[in-house]
Amino acid sequence: NSGTGTGESLISAGIGANVTGVTENSATSALTVGGAITVAAGGTTLTNANASGSSLLTVSGGVTGAGNLILDNNSAIADGITLSTATVNNTGTVTNSGTGTGATLISGGIGANVTAVTENSTTSALDITGPITVNATATTLTNANASGSSLLTVSGGVTGSGNLILDNNSAIADGITLSTATVNNTGTVTNSGTGTGSTLISGGVGLNVTSVAENSATSDLIVSGGIVVNAAGTTLTATNSALLTVSGGVTGTGNLILDNNSSVADGLTLSGAIVNNVGTVTNSGTGTGETLISGGVSAQM
Repeated sequence: NSGTGTGESLISAGIGANVTGVTENSATSALTVGGAITVAAGGTTLTNANASGSSLLTVSGGVTGAGNLILDNNSAIADGITLSTATVNNTGTVTNSGTGTGATLISGGIGANVTAVTENSTTSALDITGPITVNATATTLTNANASGSSLLTVSGGVTGSGNLILDNNSAIADGITLSTATVNNTGTVTNSGTGTGSTLISGGVGLNVTSVAENSATSDLIVSGGIVVNAAGTTLTATNSALLTVSGGVTGTGNLILDNNSSVADGLTLSGAIVNNVGTVTNSGTGTGETLISGGVSAQM
């Protein structure tokens, strides 16, 4: 779309799998795709190429099909690429790799067909304000920045049946941040990034999650939101040299199992708010590193 007028262009019937790229390249005329985009087998790229102006590329009909989706906001426009209303649910991956400073926004959420979401831009952040429904096998969230400071932020929560894997492979502090809404997939949460930047869960962990595991040598996992224990028990595990820190407290009805299987002193630390689940707390790690509860334990234990 490269019109010189101020009127927007609308594609309401959707875009088929033969199309490999959709580009917004007008400073004044926005492009809206109201119908669904079916990704090409070799991948479909959405690009906002504005050197100036404020015109958005908006997709409100969702994303389907079998193939990968690439998002390139090469402009300075905030939310220059916006995927709203309907879910991004292609059978494949989603990668944000724009060269601009404007963020990319997914407010319609991510469906269970998507197996991986990757932030791979040094300048363009990826914000997911709709919920992520995990894939039945697993969904992996990755910040792959070799440099830069762009975050992968999920504020819409995590649901569905399957495991969630968090890989901050960058040096960015809180390079993957899950805020506001709860991480509450029926399954496990594992932090296994290869970078030195931490991963932050500030929205808390819900009772559907049975295990939170720190399995990175370099990337700490910080859970600053509360953990609600699963009725059958929730296990917190540290298996490598990076730290697992829980500062938001523990509530709910069920038992809490603490497994520091590493040699790191206080490799598993519960600080700040108290441990206050209705149930028991068991320390059963196989490592030589101690487990620390500095926030206290409630009298109802």
